[in-house]
Amino acid sequence: MHEQSLFASVPVHQHHELLQQLAGLTAMQPRHCLERRLIFKAYRKPGMAGRIGASQDLQQGDLQRLNKMLNGNMYYTQVVGPVSESDFGSTAPIDRDTQMAGMDDSKPYDSSSPSYDYERQPWKLEFRDIPEAGTRSAVTSRLMSSATLPRGDVVEAMNAWGYHFITEYVVEGDMFVLNDIAIFLHRVLHYPGGDESSLPRRQLPALKDMTLFEKSGSYVLQAFIIVQDGSNQETMKTASQHLFGLREQLKSAVLLEQADRLSLDTRAK
Repeated sequence: MHEQSLFASVPVHQHHELLQQLAGLTAMQPRHCLERRLIFKAYRKPGMAGRIGASQDLQQGDLQRLNKMLNGNMYYTQVVGPVSESDFGSTAPIDRDTQMAGMDDSKPYDSSSPSYDYERQPWKLEFRDIPEAGTRSAVTSRLMSSATLPRGDVVEAMNAWGYHFITEYVVEGDMFVLNDIAIFLHRVLHYPGGDESSLPRRQLPALKDMTLFEKSGSYVLQAFIIVQDGSNQETMKTASQHLFGLREQLKSAVLLEQADRLSLDTRAK
């Protein structure tokens, strides 16, 4: 599969207005997303990975995709798991734009009863190659694949494939769909300072305690299309044209453009 994308930076003060514009354009309400993203780094040479544990939980197609992804060249790869606000230490609704900017004087939230169950956390392994170089198209195009992993602790399974855990973060955003285009307006949240761990966390802190990776609070807008057959040039061209059409529709609000190729380099050195 191939992912074709365009990106834009969105200042925090423009966030609410852009959400309304996207809701009108797509004729849908935003689907709020919170994702845990675990980063793993390859430490074995290609072809040296072993067999993954708990393989009875996986479909044959997923096993084949995993084998192809994890026995290729050495890359960083990420394991993604959806979470909800109730999984964090606080279940109270919060205005994150205000609170993370340090302007919320509300009382502390009760974080004594988190409902998160790490052993039941679903995971999906997502591989993204470094974007293709020298393409004539003005979109970011890269090989990608994904496969379901067993629930719960994935570290042992990833270690068996020759990958060790590096770090993790949370992505918060809103998803829209316009025909074949997925539109994701999001930003990265880090765990509270000094809370680094050599293993994925089994409990999540209060959402209000998460810190912004981008201190200004700005968001990233990614518009992307997944093309099943990247060798079909006509399909790839059509996907690019659809992204260019969206860029034209949003040009008064944001500038969607091709990402810097090396900023998306996933190779492990």
